[in-house]
Parts: sequence; structure tokens; C-alpha cells
Amino acid sequence: MMIKLVCNILSFFTDPKNTRMILLGGIIVLTFFLWRQRRATLSARGEVTRITNNQIALTDSIQNYKDKWGNSVGEIRGLVLKIEELNDSIEIEKNKPPISIVDTEFIIKDSIVEVPVETVDTIINNYSSALTFNTYKEWNKSWRKVSGSIPFNFLNGEIEYGNANFNIEQKIWLNAQISKNTDTQEVFVNIKTDYPSVTFNSANAILIDRSTKEFKQFSKGIRKTMGVGLHIGAGLTGNGNITPYVGIGLGYTPKFLQW
Repeated sequence: MMIKLVCNILSFFTDPKNTRMILLGGIIVLTFFLWRQRRATLSARGEVTRITNNQIALTDSIQNYKDKWGNSVGEIRGLVLKIEELNDSIEIEKNKPPISIVDTEFIIKDSIVEVPVETVDTIINNYSSALTFNTYKEWNKSWRKVSGSIPFNFLNGEIEYGNANFNIEQKIWLNAQISKNTDTQEVFVNIKTDYPSVTFNSANAILIDRSTKEFKQFSKGIRKTMGVGLHIGAGLTGNGNITPYVGIGLGYTPKFLQW
């Protein structure tokens, strides 16, 4: 009995058809393990690069310059963090996994020159006249409007001034972009504005690593399994025929089938 079993096993492995199938299966298994090994190596190498770049970013300082369009630009290295590395000071909006976070501070040192001043007769509290001014300046996407008045009385050759009133309205356009160098994996944030005399004092930029298991679990956890939408497909009619259909219906997709 044992001899017969051994003979059957040998016969199976020596059969040319089975040999080809076994060889093909071995190649597939070997390829799979090589792919997993390469993926693990690339992941470990990417993690070292991420940590190195983050260490450099933590000591980087913001650089201010003007681009070719005259915009004020601030540039600084950004961090690439895993979602579990975010501290409690960063609030994650419910049902929305974060992709990037940018925080910046800037200083405006503005000067307004050649503003026309007019004298008008108007009653402001106990004053009968006022010096008024109004100026408006517009750039590409930003603008600034400044107006004000200084009440005064002119009696017996002397001028008595009251408290001045100033009004400032501004629209300051800001644009923040996070870019990643595909070769070095370095992350940079560029913040720019067309409003003049702006200096970016500081900036923090975080790009969330979406390749981690934790991020995928976070994203998967907020997905909905039920939904109403447009359905296009084929269905079985009452008489047993299969026919295409288009309609609106309720769909259900379990989370383990979502990727």
C-alpha cells in the first residue's frame, strides 16, 4: 500500500503536464515573495528618507522673496507625518481625513503716500470743520481702502483738533501650495500674496502620509456602506430575460469590499 502511494506521487511529479504546472506555480510563488521583499525594502528606505527630511524641516527657517510676477512669497520645508503622529493640538474634522495642514503668520509694513486731503464744513461733535481723506489701491486680487477725518475748529487764529477717525478695509489674497520632490521626497510649502509690503514671519506645513495602514483604516472607517445613486447595469425580468437598465436606486457595499 505504501509502495503504491509512493509510486503514485512519483508518477504525479514526473508527468510532464504536472511538471509544467508545478514549475509555473513555483515561479508565481517566488515572484510573489520577491515582490513583497522589494515592497518592504522600498517602504523601509522611504521611512528613513521621511524621518531625515523631517529632521531638516524642523530646523528650517522661512525664506521671503519676490517671484517673477511681483508676488511676495514665503517658502519653507514641510513635514510628512503619519496620521497617528498628529498631536492633540491639531483638530481633525469629523468624517474628513486630513490631507495637508498649513499654518502661517505674516507682517504688513505698509505706507500710503500722496493721499489727497480735503477740508469740509461738517458738524462732528463740537467741531465745525474736518480734514478728510480717501484712497483706494487695487492689485491683481487684493485691494486696500483707507479713509478718515480729523475734526477741527478755527477760532481767533488758532486751530483746535479733535479725535481723528480712520477706516481701513482690506482684501488680502493668500495662496498656499504644498509640493513634493519626487526624487528626494522633500516637501515644501509656498505661500504667496500680491499684497505689497508683506513679510511672512513663520509657517508650518504638514503633508499627511496616506500610504500608512492607519490612514487607510481611518479613511475606510468613515466610508458609508449605504447610498443612493445612479445605477447602470443589467437585470433579470419577470419572464426570465436579461435586459440592461438605467435608474436610481439604493446601494449597499460592505466596508471589506471597499478599497
